Amino acid sequence: MSTSFEVLSQEKLGLSLNDCISYALENNEQLEIARLDNEIARTQINETLARGLPQVNGSVGLVKNFEIQTSFIQDFISPAVYGVLIDESLLPDGTQIPEPQTFPAAFETEYSGQAGLTARQLIFDGSYFVGLKAAQTVKLLSQREQKQTEVQIVEGVSKAYYLVLITKENLDFLGRNFGTIDTLLQETEAMYEVGFAEKIDVSRLKIQHNNIKTELKNNTELLITSLNLLKFQMGMPLNQRIALTDDLSNISLTPVTEPGGEYHVNRPEYDVLQTNKDLIDLNIKNFQSQYIPNIYANFNFGWTAGTNSFSRLTEFNDQTWFRYSNLGVTLSIPIFDGLSKRANIQRNRIQKQQVEESISQFENNVDREVAEAKVKVDNAIRSVETQSENVELAEEVYEMTKAKYQEGIGSNLEVIEANTSLKESKTNYLNALYEAATSQIELKKALGTLYNN
Repeated sequence: MSTSFEVLSQEKLGLSLNDCISYALENNEQLEIARLDNEIARTQINETLARGLPQVNGSVGLVKNFEIQTSFIQDFISPAVYGVLIDESLLPDGTQIPEPQTFPAAFETEYSGQAGLTARQLIFDGSYFVGLKAAQTVKLLSQREQKQTEVQIVEGVSKAYYLVLITKENLDFLGRNFGTIDTLLQETEAMYEVGFAEKIDVSRLKIQHNNIKTELKNNTELLITSLNLLKFQMGMPLNQRIALTDDLSNISLTPVTEPGGEYHVNRPEYDVLQTNKDLIDLNIKNFQSQYIPNIYANFNFGWTAGTNSFSRLTEFNDQTWFRYSNLGVTLSIPIFDGLSKRANIQRNRIQKQQVEESISQFENNVDREVAEAKVKVDNAIRSVETQSENVELAEEVYEMTKAKYQEGIGSNLEVIEANTSLKESKTNYLNALYEAATSQIELKKALGTLYNN
């Protein structure tokens, strides 16, 4: 795997969202597997092409016969001789004609050898051309599946990036809030020591102080987990220190612009389904082409030798080794295969219907996803606006309540309640902001505009 980023575990790497996406598209393990699938598909094309090129093989063989196999020859000479004598009336009357005999004979030599070349060339085979087209379509399918993987990676990295931003913002807020409560607790303890505050006031603030301290610890661990998730999505080593350079102001709070035309044609999943359909069509054509005869040219060239002396066998001359060659054409005509091809064609036609149904279902599903994502985006944007206003009001109430308490005209219970309300408002605001970011990502994915290489 390669990367345009210099990754050093001792240094902190500053990354924007686009940087993280670029890094992931170069280093994500899942995408690397998809790229290797592309390479496999490319080799399949070469493998199919090889069928149309000459297939040449060489062979050399030596044999020593320890016991030569005996063959039996029918006596064809005696019957022929007797037949002539009978026809010419040259045999005395009553001559007994013997039964034909068989004679054992050995035709092999003690040593024999053979060396030659065979070549086979495809002249015509309908399934070859269909297979070549199918191999190219498999490569196209692999490329489209890689595009689908890329979109999933962009989605995962984007959501993980915003999760880190939201978690960090919440952690920063809790840190500031903890500092405020800590100062207020110290002031209240000092007031209690001089008799201007009650013990219950100190206890209430200590409870709030401990709660926020626990939240700080939990959110710190959550931030570490979120960063590790982002690095995992990117394919980055977990020990690499990074700092995100974008902030929450980069989250768009305006509706996503919709492209013209039908949404599903922009989705890589649609291309994958269409390519699978094309592959099934090619498979049907492949089985249909197997009903057509195929033609191959065959050429053989070599030498043979046979002798009872091994030394003569090693003498490579035209007195021992005799050359042969032949050229022929083979026409193979399919006659009956037990209806195997017919069954395969029927199966593929049913599979094609399944894919067509899947395409129709996908188109309807895309329309549903787009409609739902639009509603989520609109609701999230409205929620962000509402929660932002609530945070401002909660901050104002908290500051007023704290000022009243410090002036001695309010209770610390009111301060604690105001602080709790502020934390809830801030949490709701950040949740709404994250929902706005992720819902826009999902809408862009549904529209097919999230990532286009």
